[in-house]
Amino acid sequence: MRQALRITAIFVLVVTLIGAGVFYYGIRTMTPAAEQISVTATPAVQQQAVFDAVMAQAAQQTFTGRLYGDALDLQAQDCTFLTYTVRLKNRGFFPAEWIALTVLPRMEDETGRDVLALPDAGAYVLHAGTEGDLSATILTTGDAQNTQRTLEVSCYVFGRKVSFQLNAQ
Repeated sequence: MRQALRITAIFVLVVTLIGAGVFYYGIRTMTPAAEQISVTATPAVQQQAVFDAVMAQAAQQTFTGRLYGDALDLQAQDCTFLTYTVRLKNRGFFPAEWIALTVLPRMEDETGRDVLALPDAGAYVLHAGTEGDLSATILTTGDAQNTQRTLEVSCYVFGRKVSFQLNAQ
């Protein structure tokens, strides 16, 4: 009888430790992890139709993206679309919902400025144990070689808002 109680106590202790470890893992992995960040620069003259549509919407004040500054009197040959793509992996137990990628704008300097961010109306979900790509495109003026920006990823995991910042080169 005494031996059976010892075995039961050890079993309960082991199950409790395993449960605590699983709970700790679940809490630590609530935030999706960024595995890769890439930047693609496309001159606006190669996307002339998109550039013209965005400039017309900005002039009519119907643009649904984010305006970072004055978008009037811009020429396509002076601008570049920068597309930032982040590969996220959800190692947690719960899906990450309403994932959004935001590019924090670069202030105006001698090499140019960020003008706007194209709209993204997607409601993205990253299920537990999966990975996926998230993109955001901005329009910038001046030198397209300066692609360094701060990116902000925000999502909801188990009803709690989670956000973190990344540096893109």
